[in-house]
Amino acid sequence: MSKTALKNLVLGLVAAAILAAMSAMAVTSRLNVHPDELDHINAGRYFMRYWDFPAMDDPRLAHTFSNYGVTYLQQLDVVYFFAGKFARLVLPLAGQDYLALRFFNVFLFAILMVLFLRLPDEKKIAFLPLFITPQVWYVFSYFNGDAFPFFLTFCMVYCVARLDPPVCPLPLSLHNRDMRRLLWLGVLLGLVCISKQNYYVFAGFLLAFFWVCGRAAHDLRAAAKNAAVVFLLAGVLFAGRWSYNVYVNRTVRPEVPTQNAEKYAQEDYKPSAQEAGTQFWGLRMREQGLTYPQLFSLWTWHIWSFRTSFGVYDYLKIYAPFVYYRYIGYLLWTVMGALAVSLVLQGGPGGLSAVLAFLLFAGLTVFQSTWHSWVNDFQAQGRYLFPIGAMAGMVLARFSKGANRSLPFILPLAVGMLVLSFYSFVFVGLTNIPK
Repeated sequence: MSKTALKNLVLGLVAAAILAAMSAMAVTSRLNVHPDELDHINAGRYFMRYWDFPAMDDPRLAHTFSNYGVTYLQQLDVVYFFAGKFARLVLPLAGQDYLALRFFNVFLFAILMVLFLRLPDEKKIAFLPLFITPQVWYVFSYFNGDAFPFFLTFCMVYCVARLDPPVCPLPLSLHNRDMRRLLWLGVLLGLVCISKQNYYVFAGFLLAFFWVCGRAAHDLRAAAKNAAVVFLLAGVLFAGRWSYNVYVNRTVRPEVPTQNAEKYAQEDYKPSAQEAGTQFWGLRMREQGLTYPQLFSLWTWHIWSFRTSFGVYDYLKIYAPFVYYRYIGYLLWTVMGALAVSLVLQGGPGGLSAVLAFLLFAGLTVFQSTWHSWVNDFQAQGRYLFPIGAMAGMVLARFSKGANRSLPFILPLAVGMLVLSFYSFVFVGLTNIPK
């Protein structure tokens, strides 16, 4: 067996092991022992029965409201439509509707593994973020609204990795294979923007990424036209979904969302409780007098967000020994530091700009999450930081030549993170999740 064949066999076995562990979590874990899963399941169940997107006063929404008094079906998210139709098809095999919906996410991750294995060897490093944290595997092992946009962004990483050259030369033509990949980027970005609001910062990063690619190729004009194609198509998709939502709700009175929240929300989540100052402690903490620095000094947002990025299960109740997070953190910062140095020194034109753009938008992603926790609802959860993984993947895809220079150093560290991730997912999460 050749060295390449052996390497591909090992990578295939790793991908299969991850999918097996995820499938075990999906099949054996009890319904609603994962964050907000029942609310997501109820939204998916709606589209297992119906085809139309409902208005906010639609009586069919009665069983889809969360303890916040809101329903995922009143947002622009399209994941519930796709998941509901997928679940309807596989229901005879899955047996239970919630299992069918869970396997929608498992299926998405399987697609990512196929895309990973199809990448040229020098580009495979772009998918590194999928292998170094069990939190990603966990999010894909139960039904929620976070796995789908993350899946879409890594499909975009795949498209960028396959672009050659990274900036399509002018004039653009549909007969050009890379032009078609640009169109796919536009479709995927449009779907991302109507899937999860915390991914809007990723759209900003993509715009900066085009500038970085244009600067590296010494052709900013072509990069600008490439970006225009992608963002124009994404804008059309977003405008279409937004306009349809406006049309569906055209006769809905403005006070209906507040009335729904008052009717369906848990007592301390009701608008009246918030007006009276008796709301849940984590709501609108800024209005309750908490300062922004106290988000870190008093409520340790940074500590919990890091832990929930690297393996916390159930309703944030099952976590590994604290030493696990310490050592996976050491490995993470070392890998990131080594890659950053390699990109700056060996990445060629644009390497430094790419690292700076990544740091800027990664920082904005973190700030966005802290702001939400401070102003709206305290949720120190790593899933809000997932766009950072896709940003890193995109940089690694474009500057893989420079990143691979550090591979002899980071590979053992990445393998260490993979081993720790399996430990967390299997012996902490899968072992202790309620069944």
